[in-house]
Amino acid sequence: MEHYYSMLLKSPLFSALSAEELPHMLTCLQARRKQFNAKQFIIHESDTIEDLGVVLNGTIQIISEDALGNRSITVKLGPGELFGHIAASKLSPVSPVSVMAETDTEVLLLKFNKLVVPCTKACPFHSRVIENMMNVLAERNLMMNRKLSILSKRSIRDKLLTYLAWQSQDAQNSEFTIPFNRDELADYLCVNRSALSREISNMTLEGYLQSERNYFKLNTKALA
Repeated sequence: MEHYYSMLLKSPLFSALSAEELPHMLTCLQARRKQFNAKQFIIHESDTIEDLGVVLNGTIQIISEDALGNRSITVKLGPGELFGHIAASKLSPVSPVSVMAETDTEVLLLKFNKLVVPCTKACPFHSRVIENMMNVLAERNLMMNRKLSILSKRSIRDKLLTYLAWQSQDAQNSEFTIPFNRDELADYLCVNRSALSREISNMTLEGYLQSERNYFKLNTKALA
């Protein structure tokens, strides 16, 4: 576990801790590691769970499905990022989403109830981790609001432009890479993959953008 400490100290949940405090916090939270193969589900929608997770290595996808089985990717997460905290917190009686390992993945599982209830040792750093958790929830709420805004757009072009504009804003650059391939981007935007590819080609010809795989450059026309 020790070789992950440097990465964990940079993660949103543990960023306020020192190298000396981290192992004590992990003990408080009954931390344990678990490995998953690529395309294996870590959490199924409607599972009842008690753990929140932190990605140690690999990447995972947060996925939701409608009644017809249509899949939508909510977000892709990498090392240091959290998942499962909504269901573990019991804000929802069961998990509202599925979590799937995109690649061979190792995760750190933590007991959520040990996070929100200070331990008998009254660890002075426990409150800092709780504050970090609140910041993570706020950031994830912003992410969900963005997605709702994207999905409210009527056309594929408007959905794509809204998404790319936010990616450009986050990168503070008109050139950036996105975390999705074309199939995943179509799932994220809840559109047909072929229709999305046609729209990207049309927007390229019309001078809105340049793209290659997951690289995009937004031209002035797209930012106007």
